Amino acid sequence: MKSGLVREIFLMALDSIRVNKLRSALTILGIIIGVLTIVGMVSVIGGINASFAQQLEAMGANVLFVSRYEPGIHLGRMPEELRRRRKLSFAEAAALESACPSVAAATPQVSYFRFLPPVRAKYRANEVENPQVIGASHKYLQVYEEYTIEAGRFFTEVENRNKREVCVIGAEIVDALFPGIQPLNKTLILEGKKLLVIGILNRKGKFLGQSRDNFMFIPTGTFRKFYPGYDDVMLIVKLKPGSNLERAKDEIINLLRVRRKVKAGEKNNFSLFSQETVAGLYNQLTGAAFLVMIIISSIGLLVGGIGVMNIMLVSVKERTREIGLRRAIGARSGEIRSQFLYEAIVLTLAGGIAGVLLGVVLSVLIGAASGLPIAINLVSIIAALAMATSVGLFFGIYPAAQAAKLSPVDALRYE
Repeated sequence: MKSGLVREIFLMALDSIRVNKLRSALTILGIIIGVLTIVGMVSVIGGINASFAQQLEAMGANVLFVSRYEPGIHLGRMPEELRRRRKLSFAEAAALESACPSVAAATPQVSYFRFLPPVRAKYRANEVENPQVIGASHKYLQVYEEYTIEAGRFFTEVENRNKREVCVIGAEIVDALFPGIQPLNKTLILEGKKLLVIGILNRKGKFLGQSRDNFMFIPTGTFRKFYPGYDDVMLIVKLKPGSNLERAKDEIINLLRVRRKVKAGEKNNFSLFSQETVAGLYNQLTGAAFLVMIIISSIGLLVGGIGVMNIMLVSVKERTREIGLRRAIGARSGEIRSQFLYEAIVLTLAGGIAGVLLGVVLSVLIGAASGLPIAINLVSIIAALAMATSVGLFFGIYPAAQAAKLSPVDALRYE
Protein backbone atom coordinates (compact mmCIF):
# COMPACT_ATOMS: atom_id res chain seq x y z
CA MET A 1 0.00 0.00 0.00
CA LYS A 2 1.37 3.40 -0.99
CA SER A 3 2.44 5.78 1.77
CA GLY A 4 0.03 8.50 0.57
CA LEU A 5 -2.89 6.09 0.77
CA VAL A 6 -1.81 4.91 4.24
CA ARG A 7 -1.67 8.52 5.41
CA GLU A 8 -5.14 9.18 3.99
CA ILE A 9 -6.61 6.11 5.69
CA PHE A 10 -4.94 7.08 8.96
CA LEU A 11 -6.39 10.63 8.80
CA MET A 12 -9.84 9.22 8.05
CA ALA A 13 -9.56 7.03 11.14
CA LEU A 14 -8.62 10.08 13.24
CA ASP A 15 -11.58 12.05 11.85
CA SER A 16 -13.97 9.25 12.75
CA ILE A 17 -12.71 9.20 16.35
CA ARG A 18 -12.83 13.01 16.55
CA VAL A 19 -16.48 13.06 15.46
CA ASN A 20 -17.46 10.61 18.23
CA LYS A 21 -15.30 11.89 21.11
CA LEU A 22 -17.43 10.75 24.05
CA ARG A 23 -18.18 7.36 22.54
CA SER A 24 -14.51 6.83 21.76
CA ALA A 25 -13.44 7.87 25.27
CA LEU A 26 -15.87 5.46 26.91
CA THR A 27 -14.81 2.70 24.54
CA ILE A 28 -11.14 2.93 25.48
CA LEU A 29 -11.72 3.24 29.23
CA GLY A 30 -10.73 -0.40 29.76
CA ILE A 31 -7.55 0.14 27.73
CA ILE A 32 -6.69 3.18 29.87
CA ILE A 33 -7.19 1.21 33.10
CA GLY A 34 -5.08 -1.70 31.86
CA VAL A 35 -2.19 0.47 30.69
CA LEU A 36 -2.40 2.71 33.77
CA THR A 37 -2.09 -0.37 35.97
CA ILE A 38 0.96 -1.66 34.10
CA VAL A 39 2.83 1.66 34.11
CA GLY A 40 1.88 2.59 37.68
CA MET A 41 2.66 -0.77 39.26
CA VAL A 42 5.91 -1.27 37.36
CA SER A 43 7.05 2.23 38.38
CA VAL A 44 6.26 1.66 42.05
CA ILE A 45 7.63 -1.89 42.23
CA GLY A 46 10.69 -0.93 40.17
CA GLY A 47 11.46 1.89 42.57
CA ILE A 48 11.01 -0.37 45.59
CA ASN A 49 13.24 -3.02 44.00
CA ALA A 50 16.00 -0.48 43.40
CA SER A 51 15.73 0.78 46.99
CA PHE A 52 15.75 -2.76 48.37
CA ALA A 53 18.82 -3.64 46.30
CA GLN A 54 20.58 -0.57 47.71
CA GLN A 55 19.70 -1.68 51.23
CA LEU A 56 21.12 -5.15 50.63
CA GLU A 57 24.28 -3.62 49.22
CA ALA A 58 24.50 -1.25 52.20
CA MET A 59 24.58 -4.24 54.57
CA GLY A 60 28.06 -4.95 53.28
CA ALA A 61 29.49 -7.99 51.56
CA ASN A 62 29.95 -11.39 53.20
CA VAL A 63 27.28 -10.99 55.87
CA LEU A 64 25.31 -13.91 57.32
CA PHE A 65 22.42 -13.91 59.79
CA VAL A 66 21.63 -16.48 62.48
CA SER A 67 18.11 -16.44 63.87
CA ARG A 68 15.94 -18.63 66.06
CA TYR A 69 13.40 -18.90 63.23
CA GLU A 70 13.53 -19.07 59.46
CA PRO A 71 12.93 -15.73 57.72
CA GLY A 72 9.33 -15.22 56.70
CA ILE A 73 7.87 -17.34 59.52
CA HIS A 74 4.51 -15.97 60.72
CA LEU A 75 4.53 -16.05 64.53
CA GLY A 76 0.76 -16.51 64.71
CA ARG A 77 0.88 -19.76 62.70
CA MET A 78 4.10 -21.18 64.08
CA PRO A 79 4.36 -24.98 64.52
CA GLU A 80 4.95 -26.24 68.05
CA GLU A 81 8.46 -27.43 67.17
CA LEU A 82 9.46 -23.88 66.34
CA ARG A 83 7.85 -22.45 69.46
CA ARG A 84 9.95 -24.77 71.63
CA ARG A 85 13.24 -23.77 70.04
CA ARG A 86 15.86 -22.53 72.47
CA LYS A 87 16.75 -18.89 72.06
CA LEU A 88 20.12 -17.87 70.71
CA SER A 89 22.43 -16.37 73.32
CA PHE A 90 24.75 -13.38 73.50
CA ALA A 91 27.65 -15.74 74.20
CA GLU A 92 27.19 -17.53 70.87
CA ALA A 93 28.36 -14.43 68.98
CA ALA A 94 31.69 -14.55 70.83
CA ALA A 95 31.91 -18.30 70.21
CA LEU A 96 31.50 -17.78 66.45
CA GLU A 97 34.37 -15.29 66.43
CA SER A 98 36.74 -17.48 68.39
CA ALA A 99 35.97 -20.91 66.91
CA CYS A 100 35.11 -20.28 63.23
CA PRO A 101 38.16 -19.53 61.04
CA SER A 102 36.04 -17.83 58.35
CA VAL A 103 34.36 -15.39 60.74
CA ALA A 104 35.92 -11.93 61.09
CA ALA A 105 33.41 -10.57 63.63
CA ALA A 106 29.94 -11.26 64.99
CA THR A 107 27.47 -9.18 66.93
CA PRO A 108 24.26 -10.03 68.73
CA GLN A 109 21.23 -7.88 68.02
CA VAL A 110 18.12 -7.76 70.16
CA SER A 111 15.19 -5.37 69.80
CA TYR A 112 12.72 -3.84 72.21
CA PHE A 113 9.59 -2.01 71.13
CA ARG A 114 6.09 -1.93 72.52
CA PHE A 115 2.87 -0.33 71.35
CA LEU A 116 0.48 -0.84 74.30
CA PRO A 117 1.43 1.16 76.25
CA PRO A 118 3.82 2.78 73.76
CA VAL A 119 7.52 3.28 74.43
CA ARG A 120 8.41 6.94 74.88
CA ALA A 121 11.72 8.76 74.85
CA LYS A 122 11.87 12.31 76.23
CA TYR A 123 14.16 15.27 76.43
CA ARG A 124 12.75 18.15 78.48
CA ALA A 125 9.32 18.93 76.98
CA ASN A 126 9.96 17.02 73.73
CA GLU A 127 8.87 13.44 73.24
CA VAL A 128 9.07 10.72 70.58
CA GLU A 129 6.81 7.65 70.61
CA ASN A 130 7.86 4.07 69.91
CA PRO A 131 11.54 4.39 69.07
CA GLN A 132 12.93 0.96 68.24
CA VAL A 133 15.58 0.20 70.86
CA ILE A 134 18.35 -2.08 69.60
CA GLY A 135 20.86 -3.81 71.83
CA ALA A 136 24.11 -4.47 69.98
CA SER A 137 27.79 -5.01 70.66
CA HIS A 138 30.52 -2.45 70.04
CA LYS A 139 31.28 -4.29 66.75
CA TYR A 140 27.85 -3.63 65.25
CA LEU A 141 28.90 -1.02 62.68
CA GLN A 142 31.94 -3.07 61.74
CA VAL A 143 29.73 -6.07 61.00
CA TYR A 144 26.57 -4.46 59.69
CA GLU A 145 27.56 -1.63 57.38
CA GLU A 146 24.06 -0.28 56.65
CA TYR A 147 24.33 2.37 59.37
CA THR A 148 27.12 4.93 59.67
CA ILE A 149 27.89 7.65 62.18
CA GLU A 150 27.16 11.24 61.20
CA ALA A 151 28.38 12.86 64.41
CA GLY A 152 29.92 11.61 67.64
CA ARG A 153 30.86 7.94 67.93
CA PHE A 154 29.57 4.42 68.58
CA PHE A 155 29.97 2.86 72.01
CA THR A 156 33.14 0.97 72.95
CA GLU A 157 33.87 -2.52 74.27
CA VAL A 158 34.48 -1.06 77.75
CA GLU A 159 31.10 0.71 77.70
CA ASN A 160 29.43 -2.49 76.56
CA ARG A 161 31.11 -4.63 79.22
CA ASN A 162 30.46 -2.10 82.01
CA LYS A 163 26.82 -1.60 80.99
CA ARG A 164 27.23 2.14 80.51
CA GLU A 165 23.99 4.05 79.96
CA VAL A 166 24.85 5.53 76.57
CA CYS A 167 23.03 5.54 73.24
CA VAL A 168 23.42 6.28 69.55
CA ILE A 169 20.25 7.69 67.97
CA GLY A 170 18.71 7.99 64.50
CA ALA A 171 17.82 11.20 62.69
CA GLU A 172 14.08 10.97 63.43
CA ILE A 173 14.74 10.87 67.17
CA VAL A 174 17.10 13.83 66.78
CA ASP A 175 14.41 15.81 64.95
CA ALA A 176 11.78 15.05 67.60
CA LEU A 177 13.82 15.50 70.79
CA PHE A 178 16.50 17.99 69.84
CA PRO A 179 15.06 20.44 67.28
CA GLY A 180 17.60 23.16 66.59
CA ILE A 181 20.09 22.02 69.26
CA GLN A 182 23.13 19.72 69.34
CA PRO A 183 22.13 16.31 70.82
CA LEU A 184 25.65 15.07 71.66
CA ASN A 185 26.32 14.75 75.39
CA LYS A 186 22.66 15.45 76.21
CA THR A 187 20.79 13.01 78.47
CA LEU A 188 17.43 11.70 77.25
CA ILE A 189 14.92 9.70 79.27
CA LEU A 190 13.74 6.32 77.95
CA GLU A 191 10.87 5.02 80.11
CA GLY A 192 12.45 6.48 83.25
CA LYS A 193 15.98 5.40 82.34
CA LYS A 194 18.67 8.00 81.60
CA LEU A 195 20.81 7.59 78.48
CA LEU A 196 23.67 9.83 77.39
CA VAL A 197 23.67 10.56 73.65
CA ILE A 198 27.16 9.87 72.30
CA GLY A 199 26.45 9.45 68.57
CA ILE A 200 24.05 10.30 65.74
CA LEU A 201 23.36 7.99 62.79
CA ASN A 202 23.24 9.15 59.19
CA ARG A 203 19.73 9.72 57.88
CA LYS A 204 18.34 6.69 56.01
CA GLY A 205 14.78 7.76 55.08
CA LYS A 206 11.86 5.37 54.71
CA PHE A 207 11.31 2.01 53.07
CA LEU A 208 7.78 0.75 52.33
CA GLY A 209 6.47 3.56 54.50
CA GLN A 210 8.54 2.49 57.54
CA SER A 211 11.09 4.87 59.00
CA ARG A 212 14.70 3.68 59.17
CA ASP A 213 15.67 6.63 61.37
CA ASN A 214 13.57 5.85 64.43
CA PHE A 215 16.31 3.66 65.95
CA MET A 216 18.23 3.90 69.19
CA PHE A 217 21.28 1.68 69.74
CA ILE A 218 22.48 0.83 73.24
CA PRO A 219 25.17 -1.65 74.42
CA THR A 220 24.01 -5.24 74.90
CA GLY A 221 25.09 -5.10 78.54
CA THR A 222 22.92 -2.04 79.11
CA PHE A 223 20.05 -3.62 77.18
CA ARG A 224 20.12 -6.74 79.39
CA LYS A 225 20.13 -4.53 82.48
CA PHE A 226 17.16 -2.46 81.25
CA TYR A 227 15.11 -5.29 79.70
CA PRO A 228 16.07 -8.64 81.25
CA GLY A 229 13.05 -10.40 79.74
CA TYR A 230 13.87 -9.46 76.15
CA ASP A 231 16.56 -11.91 75.11
CA ASP A 232 15.49 -13.25 71.70
CA VAL A 233 18.81 -12.63 69.98
CA MET A 234 19.73 -12.56 66.31
CA LEU A 235 23.39 -12.91 65.39
CA ILE A 236 24.92 -10.93 62.53
CA VAL A 237 28.15 -12.44 61.23
CA LYS A 238 30.81 -10.77 59.09
CA LEU A 239 33.03 -13.15 57.13
CA LYS A 240 36.70 -12.57 56.41
CA PRO A 241 37.52 -11.23 52.91
CA GLY A 242 37.91 -14.05 50.42
CA SER A 243 36.15 -16.62 52.62
CA ASN A 244 34.28 -19.41 50.91
CA LEU A 245 30.61 -18.88 51.69
CA GLU A 246 29.63 -22.56 51.85
CA ARG A 247 32.61 -23.46 54.04
CA ALA A 248 31.76 -20.57 56.37
CA LYS A 249 28.15 -21.74 56.63
CA ASP A 250 29.34 -25.27 57.49
CA GLU A 251 31.63 -23.91 60.22
CA ILE A 252 28.82 -21.86 61.78
CA ILE A 253 26.26 -24.66 61.56
CA ASN A 254 28.61 -27.27 63.04
CA LEU A 255 29.56 -25.00 65.95
CA LEU A 256 25.98 -24.07 66.77
CA ARG A 257 24.75 -27.65 66.52
CA VAL A 258 27.36 -28.68 69.10
CA ARG A 259 26.62 -25.74 71.42
CA ARG A 260 22.86 -26.21 71.14
CA LYS A 261 23.12 -30.02 71.56
CA VAL A 262 21.47 -30.94 68.26
CA LYS A 263 21.77 -34.70 67.75
CA ALA A 264 22.96 -36.31 64.53
CA GLY A 265 20.11 -36.63 62.06
CA GLU A 266 18.02 -33.94 63.75
CA LYS A 267 17.12 -30.69 62.03
CA ASN A 268 18.87 -27.49 63.06
CA ASN A 269 17.05 -25.66 65.84
CA PHE A 270 18.16 -22.34 64.37
CA SER A 271 18.23 -20.67 60.97
CA LEU A 272 21.28 -19.48 59.04
CA PHE A 273 20.62 -17.29 56.03
CA SER A 274 22.26 -14.70 53.80
CA GLN A 275 21.26 -11.57 51.94
CA GLU A 276 20.31 -13.77 48.98
CA THR A 277 17.72 -15.54 51.17
CA VAL A 278 16.20 -12.20 52.15
CA ALA A 279 16.22 -11.14 48.49
CA GLY A 280 14.48 -14.39 47.51
CA LEU A 281 11.66 -13.81 50.01
CA TYR A 282 11.31 -10.26 48.80
CA ASN A 283 11.15 -11.41 45.18
CA GLN A 284 8.31 -13.79 46.10
CA LEU A 285 6.34 -10.83 47.45
CA THR A 286 6.99 -8.63 44.42
CA GLY A 287 6.27 -11.60 42.14
CA ALA A 288 2.82 -11.89 43.71
CA ALA A 289 2.30 -8.15 43.20
CA PHE A 290 3.29 -8.50 39.54
CA LEU A 291 0.84 -11.37 39.12
CA VAL A 292 -1.99 -9.24 40.52
CA MET A 293 -0.92 -6.43 38.20
CA ILE A 294 -1.00 -8.72 35.16
CA ILE A 295 -4.47 -10.01 36.06
CA ILE A 296 -5.90 -6.52 36.57
CA SER A 297 -4.32 -5.11 33.43
CA SER A 298 -5.38 -8.15 31.37
CA ILE A 299 -8.99 -7.74 32.49
CA GLY A 300 -8.86 -4.04 31.64
CA LEU A 301 -7.37 -4.70 28.20
CA LEU A 302 -9.84 -7.52 27.50
CA VAL A 303 -12.80 -5.32 28.44
CA GLY A 304 -11.34 -2.51 26.37
CA GLY A 305 -10.77 -4.81 23.42
CA ILE A 306 -14.34 -6.11 23.50
CA GLY A 307 -15.58 -2.52 23.71
CA VAL A 308 -13.49 -1.59 20.68
CA MET A 309 -14.82 -4.53 18.66
CA ASN A 310 -18.38 -3.67 19.64
CA ILE A 311 -18.07 0.00 18.73
CA MET A 312 -16.36 -0.86 15.45
CA LEU A 313 -19.21 -3.19 14.50
CA VAL A 314 -21.65 -0.38 15.30
CA SER A 315 -19.52 1.97 13.23
CA VAL A 316 -19.61 -0.43 10.25
CA LYS A 317 -23.43 -0.49 10.46
CA GLU A 318 -23.69 3.28 10.76
CA ARG A 319 -21.36 3.88 7.81
CA THR A 320 -22.66 1.21 5.46
CA ARG A 321 -23.72 3.76 2.83
CA GLU A 322 -20.32 5.49 3.12
CA ILE A 323 -18.63 2.13 2.50
CA GLY A 324 -20.87 1.50 -0.51
CA LEU A 325 -20.08 4.95 -1.92
CA ARG A 326 -16.34 4.43 -1.50
CA ARG A 327 -16.55 1.02 -3.17
CA ALA A 328 -18.60 2.53 -6.02
CA ILE A 329 -15.92 5.13 -6.80
CA GLY A 330 -13.14 2.54 -6.87
CA ALA A 331 -12.02 1.75 -3.32
CA ARG A 332 -10.90 -1.85 -3.01
CA SER A 333 -11.96 -4.18 -0.21
CA GLY A 334 -8.39 -4.14 1.18
CA GLU A 335 -8.54 -0.34 1.55
CA ILE A 336 -11.88 -0.56 3.38
CA ARG A 337 -10.46 -3.24 5.65
CA SER A 338 -7.38 -1.12 6.37
CA GLN A 339 -9.50 1.95 7.12
CA PHE A 340 -11.46 0.23 9.90
CA LEU A 341 -8.45 -1.69 11.17
CA TYR A 342 -6.44 1.55 11.45
CA GLU A 343 -9.36 3.16 13.22
CA ALA A 344 -9.38 0.40 15.84
CA ILE A 345 -5.58 0.64 16.29
CA VAL A 346 -5.67 4.44 16.61
CA LEU A 347 -8.48 4.14 19.14
CA THR A 348 -6.58 1.71 21.38
CA LEU A 349 -3.28 3.56 20.90
CA ALA A 350 -4.97 6.75 22.10
CA GLY A 351 -6.17 4.82 25.14
CA GLY A 352 -2.64 3.53 25.66
CA ILE A 353 -1.14 7.02 25.55
CA ALA A 354 -3.77 8.31 27.99
CA GLY A 355 -3.09 5.32 30.26
CA VAL A 356 0.67 5.97 30.19
CA LEU A 357 0.23 9.62 31.12
CA LEU A 358 -2.20 8.80 33.93
CA GLY A 359 0.06 5.96 35.11
CA VAL A 360 3.06 8.29 35.37
CA VAL A 361 1.00 10.91 37.22
CA LEU A 362 -0.41 8.24 39.57
CA SER A 363 3.08 6.88 40.27
CA VAL A 364 4.39 10.34 41.16
CA LEU A 365 1.40 10.98 43.44
CA ILE A 366 1.87 7.62 45.19
CA GLY A 367 5.55 8.39 45.69
CA ALA A 368 4.83 11.85 47.07
CA ALA A 369 2.08 10.65 49.41
CA SER A 370 3.77 7.52 50.74
CA GLY A 371 7.46 8.28 50.49
CA LEU A 372 7.96 5.18 48.34
CA PRO A 373 10.71 5.41 45.73
CA ILE A 374 9.45 5.60 42.14
CA ALA A 375 11.27 4.48 38.98
CA ILE A 376 9.57 5.31 35.67
CA ASN A 377 10.46 2.44 33.37
CA LEU A 378 10.70 3.22 29.64
CA VAL A 379 10.52 -0.48 28.75
CA SER A 380 7.20 -0.85 30.57
CA ILE A 381 5.82 2.21 28.75
CA ILE A 382 6.81 0.83 25.36
CA ALA A 383 5.42 -2.61 26.29
CA ALA A 384 2.13 -1.08 27.45
CA LEU A 385 1.73 0.89 24.21
CA ALA A 386 2.58 -2.21 22.19
CA MET A 387 -0.05 -4.21 24.10
CA ALA A 388 -2.65 -1.49 23.51
CA THR A 389 -1.86 -1.46 19.79
CA SER A 390 -2.03 -5.26 19.65
CA VAL A 391 -5.46 -5.21 21.30
CA GLY A 392 -6.69 -2.80 18.63
CA LEU A 393 -5.24 -4.98 15.89
CA PHE A 394 -6.71 -8.21 17.29
CA PHE A 395 -10.18 -6.92 18.12
CA GLY A 396 -10.38 -4.77 15.00
CA ILE A 397 -9.85 -7.62 12.54
CA TYR A 398 -13.42 -8.96 12.62
CA PRO A 399 -15.22 -5.58 12.21
CA ALA A 400 -12.78 -4.60 9.45
CA ALA A 401 -13.40 -7.90 7.64
CA GLN A 402 -17.17 -7.35 7.91
CA ALA A 403 -16.81 -3.90 6.36
CA ALA A 404 -14.61 -5.22 3.54
CA LYS A 405 -17.15 -7.96 2.66
CA LEU A 406 -20.02 -5.52 2.05
CA SER A 407 -21.29 -5.49 -1.54
CA PRO A 408 -21.25 -1.95 -3.06
CA VAL A 409 -24.81 -2.36 -4.40
CA ASP A 410 -26.24 -3.66 -1.12
CA ALA A 411 -24.36 -1.00 0.85
CA LEU A 412 -25.75 1.86 -1.29
CA ARG A 413 -29.31 0.51 -0.82
CA TYR A 414 -28.87 0.31 2.97
CA GLU A 415 -31.22 2.63 4.92
